[in-house]
Amino acid sequence: MKKSAKEVLEYITCILLFYLEELSDVGSADDPFLYGEKTAYTECLEWVEAWEDADKNGLDFNVETRYPL
Repeated sequence: MKKSAKEVLEYITCILLFYLEELSDVGSADDPFLYGEKTAYTECLEWVEAWEDADKNGLDFNVETRYPL
C-alpha cells in the first residue's frame, strides 16, 4: 500500500528516534560501526528536522542538542 509523504516522514521520524535512543550511550571511542550508525541516524534526523511539520511530529527539540556526537 502506498503512503503519503507525511506518513512516510512520520514513520521515518519514529524509527530514527527509536534507533538513536538505542544508541544514546555510544561514543566515538566505542565500537566504530555503532558510532557510524549513530552519526548517520543523527544526520538523517537533522534533514527531517527541516520538514515544516517536524515539530508537530515529535521533533520539537534541537537534534544536535539531544543527540550530540
